[in-house]
Amino acid sequence: MGAKERRELKKSALHYHARHPPGKVSVQPSKPHTSQRDLTLAYSPGVAFPCLEIEKNKEDVYKYTSKGNLVAVISNGTAVLGLGDIGALAGKPVMEGKGLLFKTFADIDVFDIEIDATDPDLFVQTVVNIAPTFGGINLEDVKAPECFEIERRIAEKTDIPVMHDDQHGTAIISGAALLNAAELQNKILGDMKVVIVGAGASAIACGKHYIALGINSENITMVDSKGILTKKRFEAGELNEYKQEFIVDRKNGSLADALNGADMLLGLSRGGLVTSEMVEKMADRPIIFALANPDPEILPEDVLKVRDDAIIATGRTDYPNQVNNVLGFPYIFRGALDVRARDITDNMKMAATMALAKLAKEAVPDEVIRAYGGKHLKFGPDYIIPKPFDRRVLIWEAAAVAEAAVGEGVAKISKEEFDVSAYREELEARLGLTYSLIRNVVHDVSGKGVKIVFPEGDHPAILRAAAECVSEGICVPTLLGPEKTIRQRIGEMGLDLDVPIINPRKDDRRHGAYATALSERRARKGVTWADAKRLLKSRIYFGAQMLASGEVDGFLGGVTRHYPEVLRPCIETIGVDPDAHCLIGSYLMTVKGRVMFIGDATVNRYPDERQLAEIAIQTSVVARRFGIEPIVAMLSFSNFGSARHLRTDRIEKSIEMVREMDPDLIIDGPMQADTALDQTIQLEYPHMAFNGPANVLICPNLSAANIAYKLLAQLGGADMTGPILSGLAKPVHVLQRNDDVREIVRMAAICAEEALEGG
Repeated sequence: MGAKERRELKKSALHYHARHPPGKVSVQPSKPHTSQRDLTLAYSPGVAFPCLEIEKNKEDVYKYTSKGNLVAVISNGTAVLGLGDIGALAGKPVMEGKGLLFKTFADIDVFDIEIDATDPDLFVQTVVNIAPTFGGINLEDVKAPECFEIERRIAEKTDIPVMHDDQHGTAIISGAALLNAAELQNKILGDMKVVIVGAGASAIACGKHYIALGINSENITMVDSKGILTKKRFEAGELNEYKQEFIVDRKNGSLADALNGADMLLGLSRGGLVTSEMVEKMADRPIIFALANPDPEILPEDVLKVRDDAIIATGRTDYPNQVNNVLGFPYIFRGALDVRARDITDNMKMAATMALAKLAKEAVPDEVIRAYGGKHLKFGPDYIIPKPFDRRVLIWEAAAVAEAAVGEGVAKISKEEFDVSAYREELEARLGLTYSLIRNVVHDVSGKGVKIVFPEGDHPAILRAAAECVSEGICVPTLLGPEKTIRQRIGEMGLDLDVPIINPRKDDRRHGAYATALSERRARKGVTWADAKRLLKSRIYFGAQMLASGEVDGFLGGVTRHYPEVLRPCIETIGVDPDAHCLIGSYLMTVKGRVMFIGDATVNRYPDERQLAEIAIQTSVVARRFGIEPIVAMLSFSNFGSARHLRTDRIEKSIEMVREMDPDLIIDGPMQADTALDQTIQLEYPHMAFNGPANVLICPNLSAANIAYKLLAQLGGADMTGPILSGLAKPVHVLQRNDDVREIVRMAAICAEEALEGG
């Protein structure tokens, strides 16, 4: 990473962490708390009853509190990432980040705990004292060799799962990669000669895990900064007791000596330590895991210069076979928590490894292939472990860990009580909570070169969003506005943004090809060439005409204008999709663990039955675009015509039309909103087409939809993305006024994906 890229990354990262609310995690109430009765139940006097039940039976704490889904991420900041001993407080952003990953990938709540204590005895006692609060403890960024003793002692003194991820995470995940790489390279584990570069906590844990997998301990050579770990060095007092298991009785030697004839290199040290010449002297069909971050011990291209028979893995996202700890800890704790395991045992870690290795051999779903740029993924040298955004990891790994815990007898749930098939179904139900739908879209469009025009090119939020879009490869932005002003603001904001900038007022196309095209299109609406030339002074008209002329692939604007002010010029310039009966604007929302879509919230004031049917169809298409199989509820003020009225008749007719247009779509109504979402109420209506919550909600008119989504956002804490506009001939999306950078980037990704689909 160059100095310029690092400066921009620093600014973006600081802005990301500092924007309101600061940090990356927060605490949200999980029960109603808006009435006097709610508070009576939540606190005094109602709270006394669960307290007394727990006093009688301590296991009831899992029934009445959040303990069973709460993990402590604990550190003293003595070994933070590649930053070293920076202290407990400075390590807090990392711990919050770990909490974000726990929640995102496994729906586990986290309190990050930074303990200002480097003395192992004080650290251990502090953790043990607070352990009753939690269902599990993830130790993080605690330096070696103290971390070995700290983990062991805390595990012995508590009855909840404890894991130091720095030790075991890489071991578990790289172990899966090792199994598959060895199979592909036709190597027998017991015969392999393995060199481990680095002798810290992770290296030692990997060595032990590899031995458990079948590597002969006598064939492991561990190398630290001073050379091979030898008996002579140990006797000289250079090596601590934790490295003793990997001491070899041979003369001292260098890394180059160790790699001569080796079958595998595992790098857990720092970048640039390994040369092409060293790799050239390794055995045939070598396995090279260069896992130092951000710079591997040797870059894959430097390996391939001298070895075309190597299988290579790194810790980076920009190369195949990324060994990423996020493939481990969220799912290991998920499985351990769900069966109330007392520990995380070697068998549970092995189960996680085996699950990952087996999953890599399964056919890769289309959604995962799309998420990683459309490149074909199949078990082989460039795909030996699952991708971090493969949703199936949750099911496979957590289920394997839970089953191992139950089988070993370290779980508080017995073998008779545990049904692994039912548990896998339970995990599958969590996917809506844990998976970032937008991230899938970002991966889908990344690097495809989609061109999107931003008419409000001088707005600070647009500029930041454009920079982020470029950084993530989402699109190639074109900014409209005064070039001097835009470039000045880019400089003032410190952005690394070199993209096309166009001032419509000074562009020759305004009184040339664009004016001709627009006047011809709108001639029957009374628009002359002079009128078109005048309209094209507007950035909205100009940007829309760029899209209509095929010079860009999508249009995104609206942060400074009212919705109709942007939509109307786009309709006039681009036109509607001939296959669409009407335009609609739907919202993707995630609220209280549910992913739902609501339409139409922006365009049709009082749709007729045909328009309602089209809204249901088009909103369902949007849901499918995000990998959600739609279940549609047509909402009203009554259930299934219990109050006969013209309004409900209109909805019933629209449902009949939908069933003719898309016979496979699950749809029912008219129904009240609670009926659409509450399975208990649905029991009163056994004739319903679905059983369980709907995920596509179609409101009877614009007022209802607009009120509903804004109430959900303000009072329900819904995370809203949209409006996602459907029905125009080309990809156009209208932002909400004052959308922030995150919303703009999301909508840019959605716009880019639509452009790719249309292309």
